[in-house]
Order: sequence, then C-alpha cells, then structure tokens
Amino acid sequence: MNITELMQSYFGAAAAGPLARASGLDAQAAQRALSVALPMQVDALADHAATPQGQAQIADAMQNLPAFGSVQDALDSADGASNLERAGELLSPALLGGRGGVILNAVTGQASSASPDSLQKLLNMALPLLLSFLAQRGLSAAALTEVKGTLGTLDLSSTQATPSAAAVGTSAGLGAVTGAAGLTAGGLLDLLKAEFSGANADRIAGAAGFGGGGQRATMAALPLLLGALSTRGRTEAGASEVLSMARGFTGLTDSGGHLNLGFLDNNAETTRVEGQGRGLLGSLFGNVDELTGRLGSALGSSGSNASRLLSLLAPLLLSVLGSRAGAANLGAGGLSGLLGGLAPLLPGLLPAGMSGLSSLLGTPAATTTTVAATPTRVETPVTPVAPTPAPRPVATATTSTTTVTPKRGGIPWWLIPLLLLLLLGGCWLLRPQNNEASEGTTPAATEQAASILVTNPTSDANLPPEPFTMSGTGPAGTSLRIEDQGQEVATASVDDSGNWSAELPAPTVGEHTYSVIGGENVRSEFKVNVTDDAADTGTGTGDAATDSTEEGSADTPTDGDAATTDDTTGADTSTDAATGTDTAATSPATGTFAISEPAADATLAAGGFTLRGTGTPGESLQVLEDGTSLGNVTVGDDGSWSLDVPSPAAGAHTYAVQGPDGTELGSVSATIGEAEAGATAASCTDEYSLSITDGQTVSEPFRFGGKGSGEGYTVTVKRGDRTIGTKDIALDATCGWSYQSKPGAGTITYEVRPLGDAAAEPLSAVNLTVDQ
Repeated sequence: MNITELMQSYFGAAAAGPLARASGLDAQAAQRALSVALPMQVDALADHAATPQGQAQIADAMQNLPAFGSVQDALDSADGASNLERAGELLSPALLGGRGGVILNAVTGQASSASPDSLQKLLNMALPLLLSFLAQRGLSAAALTEVKGTLGTLDLSSTQATPSAAAVGTSAGLGAVTGAAGLTAGGLLDLLKAEFSGANADRIAGAAGFGGGGQRATMAALPLLLGALSTRGRTEAGASEVLSMARGFTGLTDSGGHLNLGFLDNNAETTRVEGQGRGLLGSLFGNVDELTGRLGSALGSSGSNASRLLSLLAPLLLSVLGSRAGAANLGAGGLSGLLGGLAPLLPGLLPAGMSGLSSLLGTPAATTTTVAATPTRVETPVTPVAPTPAPRPVATATTSTTTVTPKRGGIPWWLIPLLLLLLLGGCWLLRPQNNEASEGTTPAATEQAASILVTNPTSDANLPPEPFTMSGTGPAGTSLRIEDQGQEVATASVDDSGNWSAELPAPTVGEHTYSVIGGENVRSEFKVNVTDDAADTGTGTGDAATDSTEEGSADTPTDGDAATTDDTTGADTSTDAATGTDTAATSPATGTFAISEPAADATLAAGGFTLRGTGTPGESLQVLEDGTSLGNVTVGDDGSWSLDVPSPAAGAHTYAVQGPDGTELGSVSATIGEAEAGATAASCTDEYSLSITDGQTVSEPFRFGGKGSGEGYTVTVKRGDRTIGTKDIALDATCGWSYQSKPGAGTITYEVRPLGDAAAEPLSAVNLTVDQ
C-alpha cells in the first residue's frame, strides 16, 4: 500500500463517522473536509520541516504523541475527543502557522453548510491523529518533503479496516511513502533485525556471558542502543557525530555491510572492542548503571553481563549504520531523517514480555518528571489509552520555573510535553515573563520566580571546560544557591541594585543543567553544553533569553540593514517623556563625554528606549548592558551620539559606555517596567528595524534586535558558508524582538527573515567580527 492508500484506510468512513459525531458534523461533511484538509496539513508540515527548528518541533510532536492504533481507539480513550482537540489547538499554531487558517478556508468551501467552529474542531482533532499515523508508518519529519504535493484529494469513502503498522510492514509503509528505492527508516530497521538475529545474535550474546537465549538478549538490547542513537542523531549535527563515531569501526562489517564477527574468536580483540564500546555507552546514556541493571534484570541475568552485551553491540551497530549510510550515499542530513524515523518503531522491536524496557527508549537519560526549556524526549506509549494521571511535571525555563500542580479532570499525560514544548514558546524557549501563574502557585511566588534571571551565560550556550562567571538579576537581598546537576557549586547574593554574580568551577565536558535557587520552589534553570571547541550557539531572546520579555526597541525605524546606532542627529532639545528631563539643558558641551538620556536611576516603560549622549566627534564607542555588548556607535560631527536599546528585560540594568581603548567612560542605571497586563503582539504593525549595523567589531556576549510586525523573525547564524544555528523569535507585547549570541571569535553573519518564511530574502544580513 502506498501513502495515499494508507491514509485513506486510516481516515476512511470508519474514522470519519466518529470524528463527525465528535465535532458536531454529519459524516459526509466530515469526509469532504478531511479529504481536502489532510493533504494540505501534510504539505504544511513538509514546509515547516524545511528548517532545522521546524523539523525538530515535528519530531518532538511525533515522539510525544501516543501511537493511536486507529481513530476509534483514540476517541474511545478517556476524554478522547477533547484531548485530541486540545492537542490540535497546541500543535496547529506551532507546526502549521498561518497555513491553519488557509486550510480552514479551503475546507469551509468544501462543506459550506457546516459550522466553521465544528470544522475547526475537526481539523484540530485530525492533526495529532495525522502526526501519530505518520510516525507509526516510519515517516520522519525530515522525509515529509518527499510526499509534499503527492496526495491530491483523498477518497475517504472506503470502509475497510485500518491496517496496523505491523500488518502493513514498516519498511513497506515507508518505502511506499518515499517512493524511492533508497534506504528508509522501516527498511533500515528490517536490515538491522536481520543482521542482529539468528546465529549472529547467539554469538554476540554468548561472548557477553549469556549462555542461552542469545536472540532474546540481543533483540532486547538493540532497541535501547537505537533509541539513544535516534535521540543523538535527530539533528544534522547529531547525525554527523554518529557518522564520525561509526568511522572508527569500519572493520566490523564486510564490503556488503554485513557483520564481521571474526574478532569474537580472539579474546584480546573481543576485549578491545568491548572496551571501546564501554566508552561509547557513557556518551550515549545518562545513567549507564541504571540502564544495564534494568536490562540485566529483565533478561534474568546480571547488570555486568548486560553491560558487556551493550558494549559489544554498540560498535557493531555503528559499523552497520555507517556502512549502510555510505552505500546509500547518505550524508548527515539523510541519516538524521532515518534515525529520527526509527524512534516510533522501536517499542515494537522489544521481545514479548519486555515492554517494561520501553521507558528506556528514546532518551539518553532516565525518564524524569522534569521538563526543561530545551526539551528532553518523553517516552511515547504503545497504546493510546491514557493512564491514571500522575503528578504533572515542573516546567523549567531559561529564566524561571513555575510549579505545575496536578490538574484533576482528565488532562492526559501525553498532552503535558506538548504543552511545555509548544504552547510555552516552542522546543527551545519558554517565555516566563508572560506566563500566568499556574494552578496552586501564588502570585507572589510567581513574581519572585520570574524575577530571578540568569543573563550570562545564555541557555544552550557552548562553554569551554574552564571556570566562568555566572551573573543575572533578582530581588535585592535574595540569597541564591547555584547547583550543577543537583550538586551545589556556588552561592551568591543579590545586591541593592538587583544584580548578582558568582564564580563557578570548571565544568566537565558534556551537557550541564544549572539551577539558581532563591527560595522554596523558586528557581531558574538552564542548560549549557561544555565542549573543547565551544562552537556557536546564539540564543534568541524572545524572552530576553536569557532574560524575560523582549520588549521592543526604540521607535526609530531603519531600513533592512541600517540600525540607529549611527544616528548623528544633533542633540535632542525636546523634553524626554519618560524622564521629564530637558536634554538640551543638561547636555554637556561638544567633546565632553556624557550620557544625557535616560536620567540616572530613571524608571522607563516596558519596551526599547534610546540611549543618548555626547562625546568627541568621530570617536567609536561601545555600549554594554550589564556587561553584554549592544554594539558600537560613532559620535557625530555635532558631538552627539545615540543608540536604540532593543527589548531589555524588565528590571534594573546598568548601561556602560567604553571608549576605543576599552576604558569605561561612564554608565547609567535604569529600571525597565513590566509590560501592560493583557498586552499582546497580535496588532503589531511597526516597521522592521535592527539595532546593530553591518561591519562592527563586538565583544561577546552581544545582543541586538529591534521592532517589527507579523509574528516575529528568524535569525540564521553563519560562519562563512556554514550555517551554525537558527532561532525563531516571536514579537513581544511592545512589538519588539531581541537576540543574544556568544559565537566565539571570528567573523559571523546574522541573517534576519520573517518568522515562518525560510525561503524569503533576508531583511538584513549583518557581518560582525567577534573579538577574542
């Protein structure tokens, strides 16, 4: 069966009828609507998957949704229809964007007599069902582009039963989807099952100390390794790491890509390969001892034997993957799509009676009840029936954490990761400043949590394994405790100006989650990656990232690349509305450095503002906000200078100005107010602006942004011709946006495009030189 036939079977008359009843439509209207909407949703998902962020969002959604065996199964579960609708409400804006409205309009034309509200409800229910269906058929987010435009209008009048993924055959399902003879996720899984079964399985397990049941032991361990590799390789950068690891084990397969187990006849070689594999386990799994202990127990053996089995399998599996990828001419991008497509197929690979190991699939660390701003994978169940709700997790963000108390009344656990990953700002950022207090959280606690901010380093930053300074803002007088992975590493106190800093010891290479704790259940958590080369990871500050709200920059619009940092207009003789200060009266003579606006210790409205002053004509000045560079400005011929500060976080800030030699010439403190309650970016029509100009030399970290309209902007970061990162940044309530970056020394290019339009010409392309 091809993808069209599979979809027609899954969403046919047997499915359209129950969906029609759940959405308040008649069956024929629902059939007509779905026949048009489903292909359009697939095409919209394919467009969203054209960017790395979009691809990652879709992959996360696929993994966090249950594997609905059929539409009826999903609806028959507790509160099935309402849970599907809620999932669709969360997923549609994040994955379909503005295309959701286009699809609704098209569907309304096909079912003109139906209520638009009922049609919207139907589309919301259909989207999570579609994503679950695609995942079960082995179609990864990366492979969606291959089916774009191929479905046409579906014929959903068929009443035949929906074939399961097993009945169809995973390789056949995806092979039909791609329409290609090349390697597919399902096909790859079939190849691996063939390689690691039978006599090969017995030999590998025997070498690990399993006297009998080698097939069962090997097939129990294999999906655990594949789950870790799927998680690691779901991005192109991660897949590149997998290929790099595989290159060290090319001798473990022959020229045809089949296992070469001759080394098992030599004890010394077996020990050598096992030792290499043991090193791999540490990089693939968070808690190796727990993993091997549970596997050993499930197999009726010891954790030691399970460790030996995984250590032998890991190099062999990498060798096969590398060989097959090479034979199919797959680069990192292609392999990423395959590995991402494996995840939903792995539970079915576990031997009978070992479903308890499914919680170890799909994540390198043990499953926890904490979901961070950078999402971890949450295990996808093999049945759609929601279990008795467990306590909801604690949602942690770059700048705050709000304890989410259990909500009685039926929200299924699988909606929680979708809520955290999508509703609260996407797969990378949560927007704590705009979050309302969750149930059971007092306003005071929420305000305190939101005010404990980490401004340096940024979340997801790449750091070298060296001591570093962590800094931020918070309520004056608050005592802070800083933990690394739950281990206290430093303490700090917030000074009278609301700032704090602490010197942290050198972290080890790898991923670290730091917690800044300011009281009971009040903490700010964020993740950093410690690497020897510390590559670039710019962080968008839709929430001032690092900080909180990205209130907009000053109102002075500029053209695409021009910022207002080179404003050489004369001294402003008007009265500053924010401070009530007559700047003409207070401005020093030309040539004398001074900051004239804002006034010292001024309280400013939410949003960006303009920093002004005087200095020596022609002199280049660098402006810093709490130690973060905002770029450079040149003093005009009349001795005045100004710089638009984009979207500062609410709270106290210190703005310092340095001369050409790095000497601080002066500073001023100001407090930024909170955005008005209920304010949104929905009506933003401001002209696009950018606060930094091309060709500047800056110190890191640095921040830029501006104002604009629409939903927001996407920043693409390049080092030469190589794209090293992208970030989607939504407009804040004052129509502002902000982006903070710490890319490392060298020349970096930042391209800014409208959010959701990856193919658009950049509104700006700024080349910056970053100092050592």
